[in-house]
Amino acid sequence: MRNFGVLAPALALSGCAAGAPEVKARLGQEYIGKNVDTLVVQWGPPSSTYRMNSGQTAYVWQLSAVTNIAVGNGVGSASTEYCKVNVIASPTGIIAALDTEDQQITGGAGLLGAASLMGAYGSLCGQRLKMKPQS
Repeated sequence: MRNFGVLAPALALSGCAAGAPEVKARLGQEYIGKNVDTLVVQWGPPSSTYRMNSGQTAYVWQLSAVTNIAVGNGVGSASTEYCKVNVIASPTGIIAALDTEDQQITGGAGLLGAASLMGAYGSLCGQRLKMKPQS
């Protein structure tokens, strides 16, 4: 237990991932202007697609979802954190817009509370895509 004081900060730092706004900006820089097939190659087929009247197509990739269950004093609650990437592509398949639905990870009590410490850093998309924060 004494070593936890040294272990906890190391675990917290090793879990650092980019935050939600940074993930959105970096994905936009990387993929806007490219063909949507690039994302299919990276992440597999989208979770859903929708052909819009304008001829554009909306795509949604749900890259990750985590449900946290907390129980205390006889009361329980559940919350789901998720990483979704929403893309609008032109009729020719060129990505015109990209947005994320992403949440900062809050974590839960894990081994000696380490999950809570690690969860305080970054977003679920940042963790899933292994994006480290840029300084």
